[in-house]
Amino acid sequence: MKKIVSLIAAMGLVAALGAVQVVHHEDKVQGCERLGETSAGNLFSTMDKETAIQTVKAQAKAMNADKVFVNVTAQVHGKLGKQYTAKAAAWKCDK
Repeated sequence: MKKIVSLIAAMGLVAALGAVQVVHHEDKVQGCERLGETSAGNLFSTMDKETAIQTVKAQAKAMNADKVFVNVTAQVHGKLGKQYTAKAAAWKCDK
């Protein structure tokens, strides 16, 4: 049931996230303004990897960011298997 709800939430988030880009190197955010940090999940509330990434991207979009650095951490749950949390730094770049 939890995975079905996560899947539905992820599908809704994917539709709303067209403009937020995940960057992997600092050169991509030179001249950009750092808006803040976002996070999804914690030690007691984990989710699948795609949902964790989409959640931080949605939070960054709500901050009017267009680029994010995403750090995903995996935890092994005894019954659910590998679960994830995500943190991201949100950036706004002038185009």
